[in-house]
Amino acid sequence: MRVLITGHKGFIGRHVYADWVETLGVNNVVGIDFPDNVDSFSGGNYDLIIHLAAYANIRDSLSDPQKFYDNNVVKAKRIFDWCRHTGTRLLYASSSAVEEEYWENPYAMTKWINEIMAPTNSVGLRFTTVYGPDSRPDMMYRMLEDGTAKYVTNHRRDWIHVKDVCRAIRYLATSDITGPVAVGTGESVSVRELAEKMGMGHLPVKEDTPGERMDNVADTELLQSVGWFPTINIFDTVVDKTV
Repeated sequence: MRVLITGHKGFIGRHVYADWVETLGVNNVVGIDFPDNVDSFSGGNYDLIIHLAAYANIRDSLSDPQKFYDNNVVKAKRIFDWCRHTGTRLLYASSSAVEEEYWENPYAMTKWINEIMAPTNSVGLRFTTVYGPDSRPDMMYRMLEDGTAKYVTNHRRDWIHVKDVCRAIRYLATSDITGPVAVGTGESVSVRELAEKMGMGHLPVKEDTPGERMDNVADTELLQSVGWFPTINIFDTVVDKTV
């Protein structure tokens, strides 16, 4: 089996790439990263493509929507079309943001468009809130962990560890499932509760960003149907600073 992973230098991509290399060996896993290499993508001998390269910040998409459209839609189309023409299995990063009022922010719109243009033999990975080692410094969990957060929000989030995301991708890659699949734990924890546990409960509450769901808890029934269950609880990964 030969696998191509786009976005292999990003947060989720680094972990997924390492996971597949461990399984298949380095000679059977190829990584390319947006936007440097995808414009020259012309196919290859692949049995599976895992497309994770994308800009993924809702607030940034509000200030520069064209950047998100060009990268997340226009450049992704080259890979989507190749998979459609060759029948190659495709798993691609979508988002739980498409499930409610996706039209209110450009990032969610790009993910909604991805789902529309995806080949029939593909899976849209509707990630909830992924956290874990080497996450982006602008992600809420990372900012709380590093003590750099300036605010919290009133949201509840389905926090899924990146190791469980890697496992979900492996389960789905070899399944017959197609279409969008929610990738989360099925339980949500409020940002404010997590901040309290991490000793950051004193932070002010920031107004909601347009298009952000108040609670992005996943319906995991489809994912569980292939035998996947979450193995890591977010409270097992943090030092409780309330005691």
